[in-house]
Amino acid sequence: MRWIRWSLPFLVSAVLLIWVFQDVDFAELGNQLTPEAAEIFVPALLVFLVISLFIEAICLVDVVSHTHGFSSLMVAARIKAASYPLGIVNYALGIGAVTLLLRRRVGMSLAEAAGAVMVIGLFDLGSLVGIVAVGTALMGAPTPGLQAGVVVLAAAAIGLGFAVLRAPFPLGWLDRLRDWRVLHAARTLPLPVLLRLICMRLIFTANFIGLGWAVLDGFGVSGIPILSLAVNVCLLLVVAVLPIAVAGLGTGQVVFVELFKAWGEPAALLAASLTLSIGLIVTRAAIGLVFAREFTAEALAAQKTSEERTE
Repeated sequence: MRWIRWSLPFLVSAVLLIWVFQDVDFAELGNQLTPEAAEIFVPALLVFLVISLFIEAICLVDVVSHTHGFSSLMVAARIKAASYPLGIVNYALGIGAVTLLLRRRVGMSLAEAAGAVMVIGLFDLGSLVGIVAVGTALMGAPTPGLQAGVVVLAAAAIGLGFAVLRAPFPLGWLDRLRDWRVLHAARTLPLPVLLRLICMRLIFTANFIGLGWAVLDGFGVSGIPILSLAVNVCLLLVVAVLPIAVAGLGTGQVVFVELFKAWGEPAALLAASLTLSIGLIVTRAAIGLVFAREFTAEALAAQKTSEERTE
């Protein structure tokens, strides 16, 4: 069962990519990969990587410093960067990597570290749901493939969950649930910190929307209304983190082409989608390799201390 669980995302990605490419004119697809597209996408990707990593570091410090002496944005950025390769394979693996590194570098328990990372993830989900809900309402028409009721239900569930966790009065048997260490951060973070998290995660999402616009513009796909762009990119992000494919490959291409087909040709959209996915995979993998020593930092520090004592 473990072998099946690990291999299934790779199989799903392979099957979907084969299905996507079966009717593609590869000559036309190759013609889309122009220097002009790279001139727009590459700088946008680099800006996205810097801003996103900076935001991740701020969020980690905000959440962790509430209960532990952790104030280094550099260390937080190194922790997040080191988790990138595992996060590429599976979003949950990336979360697990950050949890483990927080435990090692900050001294948090696994439950506390997992709770801190979970809070940030919930605000990510909340920002995506919020943008989709507001964008859909302002457009005055249902988003393709999305039922408004699902969006409202998701937003209500997130809001109700926080209300229950932070209620200032006893809730009977729910108090045992609220006392779990993994929920400590969500329950005790001060309101100013929560508000700043909301702002940071909205900026993070807006940063990705900007990258989506850049890759589409680079491949000549233009004229997309800002609300449609924001809603569709958020839907793409939701699909990308589902643990059914590797790094959203396959699922991302299918959804990307479907969402933006009203504004571009399939070959241009597929080229843009592949460029976006491969660009993120390669750059984040490279960043992760640079900071991979974070996973062995504790052992290296112990070795250094031992050598100093020997001398």
